[in-house]
Order: sequence, then structure tokens, then C-alpha cells
Amino acid sequence: FNERRGILTANETTDYFFGFSNTKDSAVILDVPKGVFVGMIVDMWQQSPSDVGVFGPNAGAGGKHIIIGPNTPSAGVPEPEDDQKIHRVNTDQIFFVLRAIGTPEEVKEMSGKLRFYNAGQNPDIKILDGEDKFTAQYQPRGLAFWETLHRGINSEVVQERDRLFMYWLRELGIEKGKPFKPTDRQKNFLEDGAKVGELMAKALVFNERLEGVLRQNNWRMILGGEWGDGIKNSQRMRYYDTFDPRARYTYEAVTTSPAMTIPMPGKAQAYLGKFEDESGARLKGGNSYVIRIEKDVPAELFWSIVIYDTDTRCLIDNREGAAGGKATMGSKTEGLRKNADGSYYMFLGPDAPPKGWEPNHVQTLPGRGWFPYMRAYGAKAEFFNDEYKFPTIQMVKDFTDYIK
Repeated sequence: FNERRGILTANETTDYFFGFSNTKDSAVILDVPKGVFVGMIVDMWQQSPSDVGVFGPNAGAGGKHIIIGPNTPSAGVPEPEDDQKIHRVNTDQIFFVLRAIGTPEEVKEMSGKLRFYNAGQNPDIKILDGEDKFTAQYQPRGLAFWETLHRGINSEVVQERDRLFMYWLRELGIEKGKPFKPTDRQKNFLEDGAKVGELMAKALVFNERLEGVLRQNNWRMILGGEWGDGIKNSQRMRYYDTFDPRARYTYEAVTTSPAMTIPMPGKAQAYLGKFEDESGARLKGGNSYVIRIEKDVPAELFWSIVIYDTDTRCLIDNREGAAGGKATMGSKTEGLRKNADGSYYMFLGPDAPPKGWEPNHVQTLPGRGWFPYMRAYGAKAEFFNDEYKFPTIQMVKDFTDYIK
């Protein structure tokens, strides 16, 4: 649980594999084996040149991905091979994320064939177990936010679009190639700016204003809407780069890819978020709620609803409760109960689950807000064209009427 607890809006259904590398001296090679992997290559701006795995160019058949950065020397690029995919990124550093779907035995076999290395190196990989260790991957607050930014700026190239920002940052004591030693006056500006910036990001996330993103029942398409309304995997439109959508998305989530942002039925990942119940009130951990999920969720691989903490935007940390340690209900939940009409009830509240309904229950925390994401991997057309009716969230006194 701890391995995922610091990741912005992570899921609990799949096994995660991360890898980081640098293209500065030679191209990076990601060799993905055949199997049910859902993943992507991402640069440090979280711009994705490609999906990999079942939604990638090899459609799950496996293959090599050659990643070339802005400073990769020509001598560091390998000779072309059949079925080899070339990807160019705008930053020196890159990372990949793979979500593996299968039994523990299948995941172990698939991941054992994974390879990630620099051209000219031994084609190998060492997979490190997360060991249930917590790593906060959400943005720090206060001066620590700017220290992190300074570290990022000094480990990456300056792109053309960055140059005006670099001037403003210089006036605040953040400059490439120089240590971060702000004056007391600059510290005051930076600390105030971090607070205001986070409030702006919260407003964008929890009070959506972008046309084309809000959908039925006040669910929001996290990575979607009409072009220009959501966030595109390249973040580049015809005449501008997206700004508010990027601030909104990267406050609540991490990584993008073409399959996450372009609705290709059957080859896409759909993400929905909702921040109020059907009366328009915020979702509170001290109340009880029922989420009704309509039957036949149009997802070829799996669907799930995951509960997150509004302050961290990470998995709700409910391990201390009577039913703690569980934040998800979905098609892969063992023992999931279905209603007679094929629909599902998901129960949320601070108390222990109704007897026999444990798989359908997530325990919330009094005094803390929460919000759900609904995922559909291999989302079908009905998920995007409003044919499938998204869930409703009702606040209830108790679950008596729903468990008869």
C-alpha cells in the first residue's frame, strides 16, 4: 500500500513498473515483451511521444522503443532494426510507466523479460521491489516547492518556451547554474506564491470551468473533452501550448499519453472524476454515500472506482479503520456483489461495511474530504459518446435500503 500512497491518483488494480534514464550520452532503449502491459514513455515535461504495450504501436506484441533526446549524439543512436520504434523527446531525462495486468505468475513472467538500458550497455534490467516504502511524489509546499523546481531546472535543458519563465524566476533567486540562496524578501514572495499557486490549481481541479470536460451527472473527463478543453499528450495546440489544463492535471495526477488523451474506442484509457454528490455538496469523510454504477460498464480490460484524499490527491489512507486498507471497487475486485438488474452499489462511509458487502465498501475518514476516479481500460465508444450513463453519488443516512 505504501508504495502507491504517495503517487498522485494511482490505481490499486494493476502492478506498476517505473524506470528512469538519461538520453544525454546515448539513446535509451526500452524493450517491452509480449503481454498485457498498459504504459507510456514520458519526458520531464510529462509530454508523451508514445504509448507502449497493448495500446502502443506494437499492440501488445512486444518490441523495442528507441528514445532520443535533444543532446543524444549520433554515435549514441543504435543501427535501425526491424519493428524498432524511434521516439524523440525534448528533455534529457525520460521515464517509462508500465501497468501490468494478469495473475501474479503472469506478471512475474512478463516483467522478467523487460529490458531497459542505454545504447551500448548490456541489455538488461534490475527490478527493485518497492518493499512497501512510502515516497511522497506529490508537490511539496512552501519553500520546498521552489527548491524542487530549482533542482529540476538545473538538471534539464531550457526549452524555447521556458525563457520568459526563466527571467521571472531569476528575479526570485532561481537561476540555472547558480545555487538557490533567496534573500528574505525573495523567500516571502516565494512562500506567498506557492500558496496562491496551489489555491489556483485547486480551483481549476475542484471547480471545473473548461468547456467540453464536464459530462453527465457532473463527472469530469480528466483527460479529454474537445481538443483544447482537456489536456493533450503533447500539450501543444495549433497556436498555443495549454496552460490552465496542465496546471489542473498535474496537480491531481501524473503522466499522459496518446491513449490517455485521445478517445480511440477499445484502445483508450478513460478517466472520470467527480467532486460533489447529486445535491451539489462536497464529499465528506464523516458522511455515508452510495455510488450506483450502471450495468455493463464498457471496458474491455477492467473498470474501477478508486477513492482519493482531496488534500494529497493520493489513495485514501484508511488502514487504521475496521475495514481499512482498501480504496477500490471494480471489475477485478474479488467477491464483488452485483444487483439483480446488473448494476452495482458502492458503499462509502466512516463505519465498518455491512456484513457480506465488504468487497463493495470503502471506509472514509471523518474530517477529511474525498473524491472518486472512475477508470475504464480499453474503454469502448459508449464511454465517450454519452450512451453509457455515469454513476450517481447519493448521501444516505445508512445502507439499510440498499442491502435488503
